[in-house]
Formats: sequence, structure tokens, C-alpha cells
Amino acid sequence: TVGMSVYNVFDDKVSVPNVGKITLNELLKEKDYDKVYIMLGINEIGYQTDQTLEKYAKLLDTVKQAQPDAILFVQGNLHVTKELSQSDDIINNEAINRLNTSISKFADNKRIFYLDINPVFDDAEGNLDEEKTSDKIHIYAKYYIDWGKWIIEETTAILSEADH
Repeated sequence: TVGMSVYNVFDDKVSVPNVGKITLNELLKEKDYDKVYIMLGINEIGYQTDQTLEKYAKLLDTVKQAQPDAILFVQGNLHVTKELSQSDDIINNEAINRLNTSISKFADNKRIFYLDINPVFDDAEGNLDEEKTSDKIHIYAKYYIDWGKWIIEETTAILSEADH
């Protein structure tokens, strides 16, 4: 859903194919999941960090309780373009990196793992590549395939390492 954050993740209903409009709690009760991927945070930039992390921890605890056998993958937030980062006092790559660093600390590398897609979509300076976005924040939909393939590769690598 547009605008989902750790502040409304339990309240908003989203449309899920073959299921209908449903809340996260309802969805977590629908079936057992092997893996759960979470990427939230860009809409939280500007909120008080401790409060955001408290809500994030509650989200992770809720998912772990509802899906005790699932492995959780927490994704860092995408950077924004250099132009936006340098012109916005709130949404900028310094703030995104601080939040991503905090989110990464939830990973225990046993049941919760951290994924950082930024190297795939960043330019040489560590900003979202201008050629991959029209609004300076979101990547073009055509790159979702690359993102999905990357997630599969990273998940496979992480899980094969964890087995050893």
C-alpha cells in the first residue's frame, strides 16, 4: 500500500491477490511462511528514531510470534538521488544510512537477516542512480525484476552459509 510505515502496518488493509483486502495480522494467520521480507522505513524518516525503532521491533516480534518457523529478511531502504539528498533536510542519504544502520542491528544472522540493495541501484558516489528513477526516490518498475533476482541470490547465499 502507498504510505505504509511501522506506524500503520497493523492498521491498513492491503489487497493481496487471491486473498482480498486484509490486514497484516490476518495475512500472517492465513498460512505458514518459510520466509518473510520486510522493507519499511523511508516513510519514517523525520520521525523520532527511537520511537520508529521501537515500532519496528514490535513489527518483528509480531511476525516472529505469528510465524515461529519463518526466517525474516529485513531490507535497508533505498537511497535517494544526489540532487534530492543535497536539497532535502529530512529525506537524504545521511538520514537513510543512519536508519538503515539501526535497522541492520535487528539482524541476529540466525533468524533475522539484513539485506542492503543499495549497491545494485546506487551510482559511483553512493546515491540512487539518476537514470533509474523519475521521482528521485523510487526506482523504475522495470528494475523490480533485477531486485527480485538479487533477493533470490542473496537469500540463497545467506541460507547456504547459515547451513554450514
